[in-house]
Amino acid sequence: MKNLMLIVTLFLGFAAVAQTETSLQLARKQYQEENYAEVVKLLEKAAVEEPGNAQVPYLMGRAYVDMSNYRKAVTFLEKAMAMDTSKSNWVYECALVYQAVPNYKKSLELMILAGDKGYKKTNDYLENLGNTYIMTGEYAKGIELLNEVLKKKPSDPELIFQIAQANYKSGKYDDAIVMWDRLFKEDNTNAEALYMIGLSYQKKGDKAKGQSICDKAIQMDPSLKSKRQQSGDGGL
Repeated sequence: MKNLMLIVTLFLGFAAVAQTETSLQLARKQYQEENYAEVVKLLEKAAVEEPGNAQVPYLMGRAYVDMSNYRKAVTFLEKAMAMDTSKSNWVYECALVYQAVPNYKKSLELMILAGDKGYKKTNDYLENLGNTYIMTGEYAKGIELLNEVLKKKPSDPELIFQIAQANYKSGKYDDAIVMWDRLFKEDNTNAEALYMIGLSYQKKGDKAKGQSICDKAIQMDPSLKSKRQQSGDGGL
């Protein structure tokens, strides 16, 4: 009987140990509940318990992203990446967070690194990479990538808009007109696209034609007039 009681006691002891969750496991549960204050507290404990576990700073970074504290988020994501260099998806996530900081140069660096590490170069990846090139002033590379995606998604109005805008900002007004016109043909109620066609003609030096087109756009959408006045030079 005593031996039986001892076995039961030992079994219950082992069961209690097996049921004890780590701070990281508890933090993951709290993360699912969106209780980020508790997540941070638990992960601070987890960092002491598991100092070599890259999942700890990674989850901390994600928690700070969800709290819109992007500067703190990238600090922890960078730490996680340094501890585990195999995760191309972590590198890509960190690149996207750097855009919210914002630090487009760092975002571009990490986005390229993610691709080099094997992150799948999906349409979304190429579009984000293209737009990041544009945000750092490398318009030609950005436009080239966006055009590559456009071949696969030829009727995507947002993508056409991005390419048109990039061409316009880089001074390629003929190319911008082609894209704005393409956007307007997709939707002939898009007064902004028509307005930008007119503005592109003005930038090219054809003031009369450009002004006439802008006036038609303003007739379609009078709010464009106030936007033109706010911009100071006729732009949106």
